[in-house]
Amino acid sequence: MAKPRERVRRGLRAIVWAVLITSCTHGEAADGPPVRDCTAVIWAWPGHPSASVEIVGSWDGWASPGTSMLRRDDGWRVLGLDLPAGEYGYLVVDGGSARLDPHNPLTSFRLDDGREVSRLEIEDCTVPTLRVQPEDVEVDAGQLAISASFLAVNADARLDPARVEAALTVDAATPADGTIELSSPPLARGRHSFELRAHDLAGRAARARVSVFVDPIAPSWADAVIYQVVTDRLFADDGLALAAPPTPGSRAGGTLGGVQAALESGYFEALGVSALWLSPVYANPVEPRLGTDGRLYEGYHGYWVTDSRAVEPRIGGEQALRSLIDSAHARGVAVILDVVPNHVYETHEIVGDPGTLGWFNEHPSECVCGTASCPWATNMQDCWFAPYLPDLRLENGDAMNFAVGELLWWLDNFEVDGLRVDAVPMMPRAASRRIVHAVHQHTAPGVDRLVLGEVFTGSGTPGVAGLRRYLGPGGLDSVFDFPLMWALRDVLATDSAGFTSLDALLDHIDAQLGGSGAVLARMLGNHDVERFVSTVVGDGSGDPWDQPASQPEGVNELELAALDRVSLALTLQLTLPGMPVLYYGDELGLAGGDDPDNRRVMPSLESLSPARLALLDRARTLGQLRRCAPALRSELRQTLHVSDDTYAYARSAGDGGVAVVLISRADAPRVIPIPGTSTISGTFVDALGGGAVELGAGAEVELGPRAAMVLLAADDPCLR
Repeated sequence: MAKPRERVRRGLRAIVWAVLITSCTHGEAADGPPVRDCTAVIWAWPGHPSASVEIVGSWDGWASPGTSMLRRDDGWRVLGLDLPAGEYGYLVVDGGSARLDPHNPLTSFRLDDGREVSRLEIEDCTVPTLRVQPEDVEVDAGQLAISASFLAVNADARLDPARVEAALTVDAATPADGTIELSSPPLARGRHSFELRAHDLAGRAARARVSVFVDPIAPSWADAVIYQVVTDRLFADDGLALAAPPTPGSRAGGTLGGVQAALESGYFEALGVSALWLSPVYANPVEPRLGTDGRLYEGYHGYWVTDSRAVEPRIGGEQALRSLIDSAHARGVAVILDVVPNHVYETHEIVGDPGTLGWFNEHPSECVCGTASCPWATNMQDCWFAPYLPDLRLENGDAMNFAVGELLWWLDNFEVDGLRVDAVPMMPRAASRRIVHAVHQHTAPGVDRLVLGEVFTGSGTPGVAGLRRYLGPGGLDSVFDFPLMWALRDVLATDSAGFTSLDALLDHIDAQLGGSGAVLARMLGNHDVERFVSTVVGDGSGDPWDQPASQPEGVNELELAALDRVSLALTLQLTLPGMPVLYYGDELGLAGGDDPDNRRVMPSLESLSPARLALLDRARTLGQLRRCAPALRSELRQTLHVSDDTYAYARSAGDGGVAVVLISRADAPRVIPIPGTSTISGTFVDALGGGAVELGAGAEVELGPRAAMVLLAADDPCLR
C-alpha cells in the first residue's frame, strides 16, 4: 500500500492546454451541460528556454523534486493539479531556484519556516455551483437582469429547472447549457441583495449571492466624493452640535443618528458627497486606557475592537447603523465601513482562547509601535499599537481566515458598499490581497464594492513607491494619496515648494500608478495628521492637550489669508483626477493640531463666522460642480501653465466637455497665459463666480490674490 504522500503525488496529472489561459472553471461534455472542473492550472515562463521548471507544494509536504511542468511549443510551461478541496501553498522552482508564482497575486505562509508562498484554493467539485460574472449582471432603468451559469457535478447531473429559487422572476432555466435567466420589476433606489439557489436532478444545491446598487449618485468610484466621518465627533442624535468632550481623549457623544440627521438635512448633498466613510462601528471598551503620551483615552474612535461582530451601543447600536445605511441608500449615497483586521482589544473572545494559539505576534513589553525601542521602520509588521491591542499574526492561515471572515460578515449583514482597511502596511501584503479577493468574489458583480486601503506613506517618490507595492493585479481598489497630501501642504500651507514640484509629482504618480487599475483617494488631511488650516497658520505642532491649535475665523488679514489657502487646496482636491475624500470639518476650516486635537467636535453652522461660511459655500460649489461636470471626473489632466505661484490645467472628457482650472497662491494679482487649443477656445465662464473670459491663441487670464477659477464653456449645462 502506497504511503499517503505517494498517493497524492500519483494523483497529480499534467495537462497541456491548446490556448493560454490562467484557470479553468468548467468543462462541457459533447452532449451534456457545463461540468465543473476543479483542476488547478499553473503557468510559468522559464528564466531560460532550456531550464527545468517544477512545482513544489504543501499537498505532499513540499517534497523535492517537485512535479515537472510540461513544455509547450510557444515556450510556456504548464501543469494541471488535481487535488482534494482545500487550501494549499506552492512555489515555482525555475532552474533550481524557488519563487512565487508571478501570475497569482494570492499568497500565504508556510508554518514551519514562515516563508511566503503562492496560495491555491481548490473548490469542492462534488457539489454543483452557480457562476455569476460581472458582465452577467445588468441594471437598466432600475430593472435587474441576471444571467447565471449552473455548473454540474457530471454530465448526468443536469440542472433541475423546477428547482430554481430566488426572490426574482426566473425567465428561463435551460438544463442543456445550464443557463438561468432572472429579472426583477423596477427596483427602488438603493442596494438590493438576492440569494440564487438551484438544484440538480439528484437534489444537490448550488448557491450564489448577488448585490447591486440601483441608481447610485456616483456610477463608479472614480465619480465619487467621499466624506470621512468620525462618528463620535460629528453630531448628536438630533443633529445638533456637540459640546467639546471633557478632555481631548474623551467621548463627545456623537452618534450614527447624528450622521443620519446630517444626511437627511441635505448637508452632504450640498457638498456633492456620494459616499460616507464611517469610523469603526465595532463595540469598544468602556474603560479609558493610557496612550503612549501617558494620557487617558477612551475608545471613542472605534479602533479598539472588543467584539468584531457588534455595533457599539454608545453610537446607537445595530438598529441605528441599519437606519443610517437605509437612509443613505435611499438617497443614492454609498456607505463605507472602517474595518480593523490588524488587531483586537485584549478582551476580545479570541484573545487567550486555546484554539487561537499562534494567532498573535509575540509582544515583548517594549515593542509598542513608534517608541524608541520599537521604531516603525523596523517593526511595522509585528509591533503592537498599544499593550492592550494584541496584534494578529496574519501569516497564520487560521488567523488570516478569521480576519477576512469577520469583514465579510459586515458585508452580509449590513450590505455596505465598501471597506476602508486600517493599517495596511502593518500587515503582510498577503492580507490586503486576500481581503480584495474575498470581497470581490463574495457577491456578484463584486466590482461595485470598494476596498480602500490606508497605506500611510511619506512624501515624494518614496511615498509613491510605498503606494505602488499594494496596487496592481490583485491589489487594492484604492489607496490614500499621502504623497499628494504632503505636497499640497508644501505648496499651499507652508510655501516650502511651488506648483512646479506639485505638477512634477502628479506626472510621477501618473507614470508609476496609472496602469494599476486603482482610483486614488485624495485628501487634504485625516484623523492622524494636523488639520490643513492649522498647518497654514503654523501653530498645529504644539501639545494637543495643552497647546491646541488656534481657530482662524477670518477676522483679520492673516486669518482671511489662511482660509483662502484652504479654499485653494479644496479647489485642487475637487478638480484633480482621483476620488476626493473630505475629512469632516475641512470644508469649513476646522482647526486642530496632532491627534487628538485634529478630532474636535463639528461646530454648528450657526456658530461660524462669515469667512468660514464663505469657505463652506466654496466647498459646496466645487462639490456640486464635480458631480455635474464629467470633465472633472475624468482621468485626463493637461498642464497648461505652471510656475511656483501659479498653476493652470485642463480636464476633459470627450463629449463631456472641458474644464480649465487656474490657481494662484500669490498675495498680489497674477496674469496666467493659457495656450489655445481646438477645445480651449471661445467664451468660457468661471463656475466659481468670476465672470466670462475669452480663451484662444495668446489668451491671458488675470487672477486676484490667492484666487482660483474653474472655467467651463459658456454653453456648458453645469453653468445653468
